[in-house]
Amino acid sequence: MVVGPMGRRVPEQGLDGRWSAVTCLRVAFLLEQPWHRVPGGTAVAAVESARALDEHNDVDLLGITARHRSTDLPPLLFGPGSPDHLSLVSSVLPRSLLYEAWHLLGRPRVDRLVRRSGWAPDVVHASGGAVPATRSPLVATVHDVAWRHHPGASTRRGRRLFEGWLSDARRADRIVCPSEATRSDLLEAGFDGDRIRIVPLGVGPTDVEPGLPSQLRARHGLEGPFVLWVGTLEPRKNLDRLVAAMSTAPLSEVPLVLVGPDGWRIDVARTVAPLGERAVVVGSVSEVEKRAWYEAADVFCLPSLHEGFGLTVLEAMAHGVPVVTSAGTATEEVAGDAGLTVDPTDKWAIAGALHAVLDDGKLAARLADAGRIRAASRRWSDTADGLIAVYREVAD
Repeated sequence: MVVGPMGRRVPEQGLDGRWSAVTCLRVAFLLEQPWHRVPGGTAVAAVESARALDEHNDVDLLGITARHRSTDLPPLLFGPGSPDHLSLVSSVLPRSLLYEAWHLLGRPRVDRLVRRSGWAPDVVHASGGAVPATRSPLVATVHDVAWRHHPGASTRRGRRLFEGWLSDARRADRIVCPSEATRSDLLEAGFDGDRIRIVPLGVGPTDVEPGLPSQLRARHGLEGPFVLWVGTLEPRKNLDRLVAAMSTAPLSEVPLVLVGPDGWRIDVARTVAPLGERAVVVGSVSEVEKRAWYEAADVFCLPSLHEGFGLTVLEAMAHGVPVVTSAGTATEEVAGDAGLTVDPTDKWAIAGALHAVLDDGKLAARLADAGRIRAASRRWSDTADGLIAVYREVAD
């Protein structure tokens, strides 16, 4: 990557042999999300966006984090295949104090924090969640306002944090969101539409370790077709209705595999109990194993009540897994005509769509092909391009 000091135009030779000048933007980028207890899709979005931005020759990226012990390094940032080349600078405050200080006091400013690394930012990006204090141009990402639609699905503390962060995002020069659904929610919340920009999320590599999908099937006794669900186990993911759908006659012998970490306010064992041994609760897995589960699956189902984007829907389509997901939320935007969308509150609609895919090989093949094609147009490099365009709006 070609990197120069703030505002310097860095010479770059094009394919035609001519030299042009590229203005290198210095971006202070919040990268604390991977340390959250349940990182979830917002952490994946932050890390993958940062990785893609760091590969651009016109962006100099510096990740901003709270104070952590060296033993606290999260796999998402420091595990195998992680973007370990990213530069990070840490506050002297632990996360809880740093977030509260930004919200209540407007301190400490990121501008002073990054000055320790020898430069000042052209742009500060609050990449989801907390909004850093700064005097520099500010971009804030808001993934969703799900807690307003389903307050009972979040804890009281969670709702307080989310409302605080949403309030702090109002001081940003531009608001980035991943879908038209979230844009509509922001307009309803009183945000200025002229400052909102939609930048969809992307999908990464889909290579899978040879033989691993069949090994996973054998390990869990999955000899026939099964339904895959991937995500954080929390109420708005609507797992209880998916289980109810899996309990209907057409699906009475089909296993349900759940991949992802425990979240909050859901007793997983109790929820899946009606399925007996047909419920396979895998828990948290590595990125390598998650890809293998997609490859192994016959159909993917995410019947969430509300999503800001639905990253796992895009991941499933990239692996050629037929998708069944919710109508009326952002996952419908993501799936388009490459998936089946249903009323997530109707267990019979969910069951009917799943049965249709499992029973109709031609339908499953059509959805698989359409999903691959659709996912191919949603890469993290495209997300980075969209973000850079927003950065230049506020930096110019």
